[in-house]
Amino acid sequence: MRIKLQFGFICLIAGFIAGCTTATNTYERSAPRANIVGVPFTKIIGDESLGRIFQVTGINQSTVSGNLLKVQATVENIDTKIRTLNYKIEWIDDSGMSIESVNEAWKSIQLQGRESQTIQSVAINPKAVDFRIKLRG
Repeated sequence: MRIKLQFGFICLIAGFIAGCTTATNTYERSAPRANIVGVPFTKIIGDESLGRIFQVTGINQSTVSGNLLKVQATVENIDTKIRTLNYKIEWIDDSGMSIESVNEAWKSIQLQGRESQTIQSVAINPKAVDFRIKLRG
């Protein structure tokens, strides 16, 4: 019985140590070949505390299937703890009206401490000429 208890304790400690890992190492090409179309963006703060945890470090766009807008944003967890981010991407037509889309539901991702991930979506309507990325914790 004592051996089982010691083994269980060791497993618990090992699991705790493994679960505390927060840093993510990323490797990429030194001289990227990608032809990136960066999008200038404006940040509208509705929640100051969320802005201290997550930041958007870049937004790129392209078109797919000839006429559908695709957007990709790089989001970084600037905290040291694992965090869950909820996001959605809304599509806008040339008159500034929102275009309803099945892709518009809130989605969740988990980011380790100081990790960056990309989020992306493709408009399902060729009338989309712009987008709005919304984040919440």
